Amino acid sequence: MTDDSRIAPWRAFPWWTLAATPALAAHTVPVYDPQTGELLVLCDTRAYLLQTKLLTTSLLAKLNRFTGAPQVTALRLVLASTSVVVTGPAGWADEQLVEDVLLETWHDLVQDRGPLHLLAVRHVEAAGEVGDLARRWAETNDQPTEPVRCDGLCGCLDLGVGPDHSHPPLTDEDLAARLIKDAGLVLAFIDHRVLDTQIADAAERARIPVRRFTA
Repeated sequence: MTDDSRIAPWRAFPWWTLAATPALAAHTVPVYDPQTGELLVLCDTRAYLLQTKLLTTSLLAKLNRFTGAPQVTALRLVLASTSVVVTGPAGWADEQLVEDVLLETWHDLVQDRGPLHLLAVRHVEAAGEVGDLARRWAETNDQPTEPVRCDGLCGCLDLGVGPDHSHPPLTDEDLAARLIKDAGLVLAFIDHRVLDTQIADAAERARIPVRRFTA
């Protein structure tokens, strides 16, 4: 996932498994910055981020007791990955722009949230669309993907447990709202397809950051 050049000057913090519960340790990755004394803790879900936050005071006390000195000045808690919705039509001409935007976005996330942070590409599964280009970029750069299957008959989203057909057919607005749920950023590549604009608009209404790119 990463290499020494990305981690430096950070390093793993072995006392974390002594201070945290086994369950918490299994769902978090600590990375220590010796220059500031800050311990970055990457949590794989929001639930474990909240649990770690509630235990911050006791964890700091335990860590500094185990290390023999008060060298951990603070815990900074972040999710291990940020879900980035990538949407755009088939036939998008500038494939290099898509790759450059994703690389820049990933770089910004790493700068803000630490060298181990991941960009999780969320896209509607459709061959040839911009989301498909983003999926290939993620696979090449060892980043996770969050493919969303859209049932062709009614627009149901299949998030891995099968589509739910117990409702009227989904509108494009419904699809947009479901796609952006819990996302951290939307990258919308827009030409003449209404859906991509609707996804970007829905994200802005939900106060999710959006970057728009037009053909």
